[in-house]
Amino acid sequence: MEKTDKSSHTESIPMDQIKKPFFSIIVPVYNVEEYLEKCVHSLLRQENAADILEIILVDDGSTDQSGALCDRMAEEFLQVRTFHQENGGPSSARNLGIQNSNGEYIIFVDSDDHVDKNMCSRVHDTIRKYGNVDAVCFDGTEYNGSERTSMRRVPLKEERCAENGKEYLKEHYKDRNLNVEVCLWAYRKGFLMGQNLRFIEGRLHEDVEFTSRMLLLCGRIVELPDSLYHYIVRENSISTQKNKEKNIRDLFLTLKEQCEMAEHQPSELKRWMKDAALNRYLNMVYYARMYEPRYRKLLDKRFLFGKAATNWNRFRVLICFMNVRLYCWINDCYKKVKS
Repeated sequence: MEKTDKSSHTESIPMDQIKKPFFSIIVPVYNVEEYLEKCVHSLLRQENAADILEIILVDDGSTDQSGALCDRMAEEFLQVRTFHQENGGPSSARNLGIQNSNGEYIIFVDSDDHVDKNMCSRVHDTIRKYGNVDAVCFDGTEYNGSERTSMRRVPLKEERCAENGKEYLKEHYKDRNLNVEVCLWAYRKGFLMGQNLRFIEGRLHEDVEFTSRMLLLCGRIVELPDSLYHYIVRENSISTQKNKEKNIRDLFLTLKEQCEMAEHQPSELKRWMKDAALNRYLNMVYYARMYEPRYRKLLDKRFLFGKAATNWNRFRVLICFMNVRLYCWINDCYKKVKS
């Protein structure tokens, strides 16, 4: 059910100034009552863009006061629309947001994060400069409570334009610098609808699956050096949960599908897509400590072979195949030396 009864407020945009939105910002909401207002206010305070955006809050069956808070903000601010659904996960919430969006471009924001005040204006200026691009990618910062780091492995020095997603994928897979996080992208809605691009519901690591599939179909892409998103690592988030079995199962399924998609690509892209899938697979083996008895059954060592494009990954495969505990120990040592 959508909440549409919205009264005026001193901080909202007057009705006669509301234009057809250029941006639809979709925010999946689930049990985040202590973070949600900061997130939404960072969107409402967008410089030079507040009158061209709509904020779609999708309450995904919250059991705290998040749903009521969504309704209150929809009543208070003309830019905010609220939808409620039974709990279906972030993919389901994003799909509902896409279906009900009115903007020309869609941006996804997690409800416990916030964005830079000029995010929309920077992306808007970029689209006006380059024309009808299918996607715009930007940088963000990750904050874990003690330090802030760039979400890009190698930050850009200047903006770049790629003519199609396959070339973009190949280049970024080779550099291991592909940002799969959907919160770092703005998508042209016509492109998403025309290609029937939606998130697979009920699966974790949905960003990994969606971004690679999206880029294989994508036309022109602009990549910005600007850090416009602020990602907050929370102790009780999905990515930091202690039991990682569903994380592992869903990621490994996605990586298997990525390798199947790679089979239909040009040889160079195929090579680097498989290497990227292998790299994520090996990383999960390390981070989940898959020598632990509860995770051993999830490891298929057959997946390791025939995918490495670098000598470093060939070495990692060899060690992991021989002994997973030794592989994790070597990674620990490497990290210590590197730091």
